Amino acid sequence: MRFAQWVKIVLCLVLAALNVYLFVMSCGVEYPILVAREHVRFRQEMPTMDSWINSPFGKLKNYVFNVTNAEEFRSGRDSKLKVEEIGPIVYKIVGLNDVLERNATNIKYRKHRYRIVEFLPEESVAPDVLNWTITSTNNVILGAATKLKHTLPIAAFGFDAALMMEDIFVTDSVYYFLWEFTRPLLQSISKVSNIRSNVAVLYNALKEKEEVYSVKIGPEHGIENFFRIETLNNEVIIREQRPHTFRYDSGSCPFNVTGALDNSLFPPFVQPDTPLDIVAIESCRVLPLNFQRRERYNGLDIFRYTLLQENQKPPGCLDTSYGVKLHDGMFDVSQCVINDAPSAFSMPHFYGSSYNWSEHYEGYTPNAEDHEPYILLEPITGIPVMEKYRFQSNIPIPDLRGFSNRLRRFSNMMIPSFWYEFEMGQLPGFVTALIWINVNLVAHMQPYCMGLFLLVALWSVLKAVRVACDDVGYMGLFRKLCCGNMGAATALETKFQATTPSIHVTVK
Repeated sequence: MRFAQWVKIVLCLVLAALNVYLFVMSCGVEYPILVAREHVRFRQEMPTMDSWINSPFGKLKNYVFNVTNAEEFRSGRDSKLKVEEIGPIVYKIVGLNDVLERNATNIKYRKHRYRIVEFLPEESVAPDVLNWTITSTNNVILGAATKLKHTLPIAAFGFDAALMMEDIFVTDSVYYFLWEFTRPLLQSISKVSNIRSNVAVLYNALKEKEEVYSVKIGPEHGIENFFRIETLNNEVIIREQRPHTFRYDSGSCPFNVTGALDNSLFPPFVQPDTPLDIVAIESCRVLPLNFQRRERYNGLDIFRYTLLQENQKPPGCLDTSYGVKLHDGMFDVSQCVINDAPSAFSMPHFYGSSYNWSEHYEGYTPNAEDHEPYILLEPITGIPVMEKYRFQSNIPIPDLRGFSNRLRRFSNMMIPSFWYEFEMGQLPGFVTALIWINVNLVAHMQPYCMGLFLLVALWSVLKAVRVACDDVGYMGLFRKLCCGNMGAATALETKFQATTPSIHVTVK
């Protein structure tokens, strides 16, 4: 047998052995689990890595409220504030996750949420909306009055005298309220204290915060624990809330980040009852995701989660802001905003809140479609495919008896400063393709692959035998296997003796 024949035979037998091995291994594993185990290793080469590094990405849509009857309300002719919503005012947002350390079971990274902030005039309500003039409540005075009422009630008697020059309403540009809102009172106080003078909502909301996460990766922790947080800023309690935890039962306060997620990636194979909490860094708390329903989105079966439910009762440690008991559907964020100002988050337009806003306002139109915050999650891969993160920032006002009449008119009101919606951008094509392959191919391809392994193994063995038999055809191989080696075919030969015709000579 020639050397080339031996090489062919060995290669065919190796191929056969490999396919038999793959078939046997396939009997003991599930392909979706196998792919998920590779996904949670979170290798540098994984297609989702680049998308994750440049996240969050999307659009930040902002809405402010213009008071249209300030003079009538100030004079007492109107008992309610009439508001007009201005927006959206749209900014492009691109973040960055900077990997600091990684090993087989853990990754540590610093999150920069607002690496790129770019105004999008053509996607806003008008290209020149930042130059529009609006009238808003003077939230500096109202916030200061609320803090004084709670911490030093006797100071109310001199409060108005000190702020005689400050109007209860402020008229200026949209840009001013978003980026440059300051008042003479704040500028004076900031010179002798740590109070910051610029309290513009976007100027402060988009400031860099220290966010260093340590999360679990790799199958050693179990794929159900993929990307669950171990520490935030090297602590398990949100840093801003640590001074206040001694007053509350740590088990009921959503300040512990252990086991929560950062809202960029989730574990694979999520079920409706899988506990999912996210760190809401802008409100210094952990928010539980509430499974709402299954939906169809871009050809995928997804789970829809809400971040707040209608009339959801706030945790006991977040149900009061500077002595003001908050309505259901709201929670305190005063420890997390500029100058520790009285502040509470709700859904936009007070949607899902027990606050009877119509007692104090005209112009709000709360509804689920426009104001409910939600996340759409593909449950097999654990990748969010759409997110609309919506919250409204409000100042809770107590009963201001003891203050002047111009302030008493705001007693027991919730004063919205603005609301925003972060809309996640479209996933890159390669991530969408990865999700589609995992959902539509991997989950159904195992029996077909196992059948293919058997066919290739059988073909490889037959090819090796044919090569050993000098490349005999399949029919010849079949005869050899079935009839044995009969040698050359024997032909039956019959010999006949030739007859010579007689020659007859006639003599005449």
